[in-house]
Amino acid sequence: MKSYLLVPKESIETRAKPGVRGTEQGERVLQRTTALQFMISGRAPDMLRSLGLRSATLPGRLPEVSTPPTPPKKKTAKGRGRKNELQLVATEGPVTEPASTTASDVGTYRHMPLIGATMAHFNSESAERIAKEELGRDFEFIPDTVQLTFPGPVSAGQLGPRNRGLSSLVNREWPEECGVNAAHAQGIKGAGVMLGILDTGVDADHPEHQDRLIQFRYVSLFPNSPQNPARDVRGFDPDGHGTHVCGIAAGQYHGVAPEVDLYVASVIESETIRTSLGRVAAGMEWLLHQFSRPENATRPAVVNMSLGFPVQPPQGVSDMEYRLNIRALQTLVRRLMDSNVLPVVAAGNGGAGTAGYPAAFPEALAVGAVDFSRRVASFSASGVVNQRSVPDVMGYGVNVYSSTERRCNNQAFYERMSGTSMAAPYVAGLAALYRCRSPDLTAPEVRDLILDNALKLPKTSAGRIGRGLAVYK
Repeated sequence: MKSYLLVPKESIETRAKPGVRGTEQGERVLQRTTALQFMISGRAPDMLRSLGLRSATLPGRLPEVSTPPTPPKKKTAKGRGRKNELQLVATEGPVTEPASTTASDVGTYRHMPLIGATMAHFNSESAERIAKEELGRDFEFIPDTVQLTFPGPVSAGQLGPRNRGLSSLVNREWPEECGVNAAHAQGIKGAGVMLGILDTGVDADHPEHQDRLIQFRYVSLFPNSPQNPARDVRGFDPDGHGTHVCGIAAGQYHGVAPEVDLYVASVIESETIRTSLGRVAAGMEWLLHQFSRPENATRPAVVNMSLGFPVQPPQGVSDMEYRLNIRALQTLVRRLMDSNVLPVVAAGNGGAGTAGYPAAFPEALAVGAVDFSRRVASFSASGVVNQRSVPDVMGYGVNVYSSTERRCNNQAFYERMSGTSMAAPYVAGLAALYRCRSPDLTAPEVRDLILDNALKLPKTSAGRIGRGLAVYK
């Protein structure tokens, strides 16, 4: 059994066609209708369905996406099938997908129209072979097995264990220079903005988050397997990383933008810190599905991703397959910008010369880390990848106090953590404040505003600080 992400080759090479961005009665209209409109994208689910694969679409009503009908394609010459030789790099060893419920099942597929991709889970070798023959000219078949990890938090203060607290602080710790307190004093706290988080999850019943409704989806390790469907449930987080990230960006007592509407997709398995491109794709599709509902289609949105690929392929993964995964990941990040959603990404915690993806994509706003004295953290990743310098901007990412987990007796914990995973949600929160103040600005315009308003930092080694410290002005 094999799982693939089918991405139109043309979507990897080019940008999606823009959606409605005209004017109406002198006001800007930013309807979120920039779903991928490549004519070829609808062929994949049609073909897979004809082969007997069962649909495993998202529950509920999907936003309408106008895909022109395409005539059946004539059978092409048999192409070379790509062998799936990849294995997850994990501490426990290779991971195999669960067996099908019946031997007669051909497989399942999940069409994701908002990012223009389709996931296919094959139980039949003949169906897999025919699909590659028919669709291989126009689609990349990307094995959904390459490991993706988030840049995990380093020790608080870069020394010693993580510091724990049993309650929130009396006041937020954000320095006056960053402008967060000034924004809140003006009533700008992120209201009306949608903030998406792709991480390990969120504890929806932690005191930092319990007074809000959090839209939550758990995406399993095998997002297209019928035995492991995605679940829309009350938010949970076995790790605490995602809860800490959510607290920084939007926590009631410590968050930069406490009044945003929070959408969290759990796409990282906390025990092994592993995921896949398909899992991240499913999380992005769900976020865009939520953001594109009629009541949300004109609202500003931001997405935080404290996760990333290294520049070099993991052990056991060929360079060709890895490059293909990277290109497809860039396509997904690009879909966010095409849909007027600003992607904010952690640069990573490997130090100088270790910048990776998706931080290295020009579509992302890559964030490095400084402490509260504006000194660059030693772990903060930086570097030049494909002539692009990372990071773009810096955020507070050392000894940041935020929510983590609860005990069985409901006793809540707060912790100080360090990492670019903490700096990114700080910047995502600032982006939400800017989008709250000026909801008509596009995602690229908000990105430029953050870069132009960055506070200059003392000179360091080339490329370590980007444009400076992100602040609200």
